Amino acid sequence: MSSRNIFLRCGEALLGVRGEKVRGEAESQNPHRTGFDLSPHPSPLTPHLIKGLFAALFFPMLLWGCAALPVPPLELESAARPQSSSGAEGLFRLSGRIAVSHNGESFSGSLRWSHAAEEDEIFILSPLGQGVARIVNNSAGASLETADGQSYRAADVESLTEEVLGWRLPARGLQYWVMGRSAPDSVAESELDDKRQLRALRQDGWRVDYLGYRMVQGTLLPAKLEVALDERLRVRLVIDDWVLP
Repeated sequence: MSSRNIFLRCGEALLGVRGEKVRGEAESQNPHRTGFDLSPHPSPLTPHLIKGLFAALFFPMLLWGCAALPVPPLELESAARPQSSSGAEGLFRLSGRIAVSHNGESFSGSLRWSHAAEEDEIFILSPLGQGVARIVNNSAGASLETADGQSYRAADVESLTEEVLGWRLPARGLQYWVMGRSAPDSVAESELDDKRQLRALRQDGWRVDYLGYRMVQGTLLPAKLEVALDERLRVRLVIDDWVLP
């Protein structure tokens, strides 16, 4: 396969003439550069390229015959550690589904997230379960790798996903919010339901609505939540499997 962006190549079948237009525009801006580029050049991501990446991430028809990142298996919940240490360190591995509504457009897929003490690893998958993006965040910064081997870097996941995907994934706060906790480094407002369970959380400009819980290793954890920055961006997570230390 040529060095053209694999997401646009894979999207031709569904996007048709529009896909040709996107590639033509990208090439006319800089015929010597291919794929997405986070370096400080005068031709940043265009809306057409962002939509091409969105489509490749979240529409399964685009992935037939295309490369996919290998995704490590997630341990079954029943094989997790004893209940006595469930969630004590705030570390986790989870598998679930993600739906993004951004500026009037909606996309869906799934994810795998491994949150360790020194590093986060997040896989974004197609609805068919094929890995199409891998995000790693540690003390050196954040990186994103696509299925065609392209790699991008930024200081943090928030700015990286906004630049490459077009929307912000608030990983810094979300690592706590998915556990039903507020992040410890800023002020948060909490709302409880009649069972004294967390119903909503406001922190750093985000609102987190908790839509369901499940018992995991003796700990009640969120099973469904929605994170909204404003009316233009909503990210809904349905967590199907947890693995706690």
